[in-house]
Amino acid sequence: MFSAEIADAKVLRDSIDTISQIIDEGSFKIKKEGIELLATDRAMVAVVDFRLASAAFQKYECDAETRISLNLSNFLTVLKRTSGSLEMKVSEDGSKLELTVAGDSVRNFSIPLMAASSEDIPPVSQLEFPASAEVKAAVMEEGIADADIIADSVVIEMGESGFKMRAEGDSSKTDLKVDKGSGTLISLDAKDTVKSRYPLDYLKKFIKAAKIADTAKIQFGNDYPMKLELKGNDVYLAMVLAPRVEEG
Repeated sequence: MFSAEIADAKVLRDSIDTISQIIDEGSFKIKKEGIELLATDRAMVAVVDFRLASAAFQKYECDAETRISLNLSNFLTVLKRTSGSLEMKVSEDGSKLELTVAGDSVRNFSIPLMAASSEDIPPVSQLEFPASAEVKAAVMEEGIADADIIADSVVIEMGESGFKMRAEGDSSKTDLKVDKGSGTLISLDAKDTVKSRYPLDYLKKFIKAAKIADTAKIQFGNDYPMKLELKGNDVYLAMVLAPRVEEG
């Protein structure tokens, strides 16, 4: 049996809003420690890792580890109707997720649970990243937004001197640079210069979750997957994104 109550569903709503733009169905693992989701998009270009600790809830009960599968669009539709506290629980017959929204009134919703499907998740936990940096989340937002007006992909580069993002179109280009020692570059670990190109359509969707965190951690290598992490109070959201390797 699972039930939980959260006073302000904003962090859950913001997280699911981002995740639902990348994947359409999610199989959540419900544990005593909290709620987890590890899923890949249909094209297997990105893997999303989401964790919301039980400490984020005012009440949290989980008798045994279980899984619930949801259509994330349906779940988000209800979450967007939430302005007060939110209570969630699995129905007694295990077929629905029941939600109660309390504010000036009490409203009840129920979302059908889907049959859990076996999903092949790329072994992202085995990735070893040769370089990493932590920057202000606003820097990533700016770099992605700038690149998006120029091209459909962005090159990210990291070295001992700092962190860079650049994009080039037919006749236009943009670049962003954060030097080592800058207050917006929190940490940097790069012995050699590495760079890789990534699709902007995924980055644009994911970076919308920057509102849950002040900083973003980026890990990658040369023409290698990138891991982009956002951490807030009791919430963790990460995306592992395949590089766009140019031919020729």
